[in-house]
Amino acid sequence: MPRRSSRSDRFVDRPQLLASMGVCREAITREMARMQINGPLYYSASTVVAAIDGLALMLTGQREYFHLKGHGGHGGDPSAKDR
Repeated sequence: MPRRSSRSDRFVDRPQLLASMGVCREAITREMARMQINGPLYYSASTVVAAIDGLALMLTGQREYFHLKGHGGHGGDPSAKDR
């Protein structure tokens, strides 16, 4: 008889995971500016960014969670308020 797992998606620390993903995504996009466009590194980096955006969508329901907002924006943090 298979053993039941005690894992559950509801135990995921979403704020911490999103913060870490944001740091990683920012580093990748910063370095993409130095990579040969459409080269192998650029393609791989684009794939990682797409995966991060896909996971952010699953965690938040927001496809553009990490995309820059207009002036005075606060990234994708839905808890931040415009002042």
